Amino acid sequence: MKLRTLGRTGLKVSEIGLGTEYLFRQPKQTVSSVISEAIKNGINYFDIVFNVSNYIENISTAIKNCKDDIILTCHLGSIEQDGKVRRSRNSKECEQTIINTIEKFGKGNIDIVNLQFVKENEYESLIAPGGLLDLAKKLKTDGKAKFIGLSTHNISIGQKAVKSGNFDIIMNQINIVNDSMPGREDFLKTCKKEGVGLVAIKPFAGGKLLQKNRTVNIAKYQSGGINLKKKIPKDSTPIKCLNYTLSQTAVSTTIPGVKNVQELKETLAFLNASDEEKDFSILIKEFKNN
Repeated sequence: MKLRTLGRTGLKVSEIGLGTEYLFRQPKQTVSSVISEAIKNGINYFDIVFNVSNYIENISTAIKNCKDDIILTCHLGSIEQDGKVRRSRNSKECEQTIINTIEKFGKGNIDIVNLQFVKENEYESLIAPGGLLDLAKKLKTDGKAKFIGLSTHNISIGQKAVKSGNFDIIMNQINIVNDSMPGREDFLKTCKKEGVGLVAIKPFAGGKLLQKNRTVNIAKYQSGGINLKKKIPKDSTPIKCLNYTLSQTAVSTTIPGVKNVQELKETLAFLNASDEEKDFSILIKEFKNN
C-alpha cells in the first residue's frame, strides 16, 4: 500500500482508504473482519459517515488494538434518532452527537471532523456564525479534532469551500463518469494549488461502474453531478476504476465502500495488479463527453 500526503494536513494516508457506509447494518463480526483485513493490507484511512451507537461501537471494537495507528474522519450533520440516521444542521444536536462518537472511539480526539453532504442552498448558512463550521472550529480549538473537512456532491460548492481557506480536506465524487464534467478540472487544480487534501468518494459510482455489460441509470449523487443512462463496458473493473481515480490531480485517497471481506479483497487486488490490468484508456473513450 502506498501512502500519500493529505494536502496541508501532512497526514500520510493510504491511497486506498475505506468508506464504512455499507457496514452500517452489518453484524459486529462482519465489521470486525472487514476492518481487520483492511488494516492487515495497509489501509489506515477510515471514513465514519454516521453517528449511530451500534455502528460506532462495532467499529470502535474493531479498531481498539490499533486506534492510534489509523486516521479517522467523522461527520457533522447527522444524529441518531430511534437507532436511525437523521439529517441535522442544529449545532447543539450535532455537538452532543459528535462528542459521544469521539468518546466511543477512545482516542481522545479524531483526525478530521467533516461537514457532511453540504448542498448548494445551505452552504452559506453552514459557514455563517453559529453554523456547523463554527462548531467544527470549536472542536478543533478544544482538541477534539485536528483538521476540518467538507463533503459535497456539488463541484461548485467544493470550489467555494477550497477557496474559502476554512477547510483542510474536501470529499467529492471523482470517478470516470465525470471525467469531462464542466468545472471539475478547475476544482482539482484549485485543490492542488491551495494544498487541500482531496478524498475521492464513489470511485465505482455507487457500484454502477461494476455492472459490466448492463445498461444502468447513474444518478447525480453517484456520478458527481451527471444523470446518465449507460451500458457499462465489459472491461470495466474495480482495478481500472481505482487507478483512474487515483491518477487524478490532487487526489490523496479514495474510499470505496464494501459490505464484506470478499468485496474488500476485490478492491485490494489493485495493490498487485499489472499495468495492463490498470489501463483505463478504453474506459476513458467510452465515457468521454457523456
